[in-house]
Formats: sequence, structure tokens, C-alpha cells
Amino acid sequence: MPNTDRNRTSGRQVSLAGRLMVWSGRGIAALVIGLSLIVAVFGLLEAAPYLAQQVFRSTTLDMWAVLMGLKLLFSLAAVIGIGVALSRRRLLPALLVSALAWPMGFVIEGGRCDTEALCRMYGWAAPPAGLSNWSVRIRPVTDGREAEYIAEAALSQAGSEDHAFEPKRFRDHWLVPTINDDGWARANAVRVDVRTAATRFVPCPADKMRCGMERPVVTDGQRVFRSARLGLSAVFPAGLSVCSSWTDEQYDPLGFHAMHRSADVPCETLDQARTFGLAVVDVPVLPDCRPLSEAVVRAFGGRKPGFPGHRSEACQETSGDQIAIVVRAKTHPSLAGSRRETTTYEAYLLTTPTHFAQDARTFDAFLRTARIGDAAI
Repeated sequence: MPNTDRNRTSGRQVSLAGRLMVWSGRGIAALVIGLSLIVAVFGLLEAAPYLAQQVFRSTTLDMWAVLMGLKLLFSLAAVIGIGVALSRRRLLPALLVSALAWPMGFVIEGGRCDTEALCRMYGWAAPPAGLSNWSVRIRPVTDGREAEYIAEAALSQAGSEDHAFEPKRFRDHWLVPTINDDGWARANAVRVDVRTAATRFVPCPADKMRCGMERPVVTDGQRVFRSARLGLSAVFPAGLSVCSSWTDEQYDPLGFHAMHRSADVPCETLDQARTFGLAVVDVPVLPDCRPLSEAVVRAFGGRKPGFPGHRSEACQETSGDQIAIVVRAKTHPSLAGSRRETTTYEAYLLTTPTHFAQDARTFDAFLRTARIGDAAI
């Protein structure tokens, strides 16, 4: 009889231990499934926007897009599989399916690790190194920044230390000039095919585009700087470094400007401490540009500065230790049926209070040499 009681007690203990093991296993499985479900949901939230960007905006399909696509599929399969299995109260199938939430995360992190610790942790799962540069073009190269990026990559791959500079779009290709570290033009440009993004090095056609940063011209006070296309000309004071005036939206210059500085500095390095300029403009005068004060008019000899032979408007703007004088005039077609449109010209002076009196006299003399419209042709 005592043996029977001991057997029953032992059986109950074994049964209790078995239940504890079963419930412990179920609890651990539930934790793993729950954690995997969270990882899968975050995987969906990461992969879906990335793939949407690739589908609607990206111009290439690369390895990362493929990996993100696999991550989306694995995560989606994990979420659906876990949901279906749990709805049927099948814990083991849910546990097995939950494993799908993990692999692509390790692969992606292994491929993009950027610290030694992360690379040691995930490096074993990284894709082969040769695949990191794989890509397939799905859209043409229509953006100048992408053309510049492609040209930079081509220069780097060729072992060149030059840099890309201001791409220009032609019908079926981009031409990206190259410059050295000082900004001066190199002889070659990178040709980027619009459809395929294929690159090759070609001579830079200086007659069609800017082939690098512009070198200033030191004026002797006699040379006439003229643009028949714009209908403007002027003689800048001697000793100044004269450059063409550009805007980010224009491939052709809009005029000229001159600065008090060394001609060894490229024109694109702006320094407007003391600058004269003459250009075609299509923007209104800023509200801060106010009518000339009596002191400014006296600095110009008691009369307002203007373009010879044209009705001109002048205003001034003061900001900190800088003074800006802006003179504008419009020209109209002189002949009936002329293709030349009404054009607004602007001459400007940027200076400091210390140099204002001297620069005002020089600017006035500069304006007397300025010709705009038909008079400049």
C-alpha cells in the first residue's frame, strides 16, 4: 500500500513537471512569436516606403531594393502566417512561420554595417561584396544632380582626382565638365548617356558650355565688355577683376560684374564686399531698396545715377556694413515688328561705408560708359 501511494505521488510530480515544461515551452514560444511579429511589422514599415520611393521616383533598381523587396515579402509572410496559425490555435506552426521575420534583417544590416562592432555582429550575414554595386536603370537620367553624381563616380573609378562641375543637358546626353581642386577647367568632360547612364570621357566643348570655373579678366580701364546677345556693354574701372554673371537656372551669362580682388580667385567664389555689375534682370526690386537719400545723391555729385539716354530708377539698400546702389532702366524695340522684347537692365554697386565716397564716383563714371539696348550692339 505504501508503495502505491509513493507511485501516485511520483506520478503527480511527473505530471506537474510535465505541465510546467509544456507551459514554459508555450510561454517561450509565445514570447518568440510576439517578438517576431513586432520585428515583422517594423520590417513592413521600413520596406514599404523604401520600395514606394524606388517604384515612383528612383531611377535605378539596386541590390538594396531587391533586399528590401525580399524583406517585405518575408515580413508579410510572417505576419499573415502567424495570424492564420494563431487563429487556429496552432502554436508550433506559428513558431515556425515566425522565423521568416528575421533573416533579411540580418542580411541588410550585415551589408550596410558602418562600424567595426556592427560588422563583427552582422558581417557573417552580409551579401557578397560584388553585389553592393549592382544596379539596373529603370528611368532615364533627367536630373542634373544625378548626372553630376554619375560623373563623380566615373572619375573616381578612373582614379582621377578631378571633380564634376555644373552638368549641361543636351538632347540625348549630359556633358559634365571636370575641374581641379583650384576650380580651374580640365580639358575633358564626362559624357553621360540619358537613357543608359553609360559614361565616357570626351573633350569639353567650350563653345557650347562652361568647361570649368571662369578665370577673371583684369581690366585696363579701356577694354569694352560687350554682349550683343544681351544688348549691353560697359568699361569697368582699371585694376578690377571682371567676371560673367550667372544664375543657377541659366546656362548663358546675364551680364558682367567686377570685384576688388586678385585674379587668381575663380569667378564662382563670390566676394561682394566691393562689386560693380551690369546685367539683364527679370525680378522686381526688393522692397528694402529705398529711394536714394540726400547724402547718397550728394556723393554722386548732386544728381541721381542713371543710364545715359534712358529713363532710370535708382534705389539704395543698407545692411550692416554694406551699402547697395541699384540703377534700373528698360529698353523697348526700336523698330516695328522687331523680335527684341522689352528688357530690364540693372547696374549695381556694392560697397562699404568706408569706401562709399570713392566707389560712388567710380560707379558714376562706370555708368557713363554703359550702353544698353540697341546702343550696345
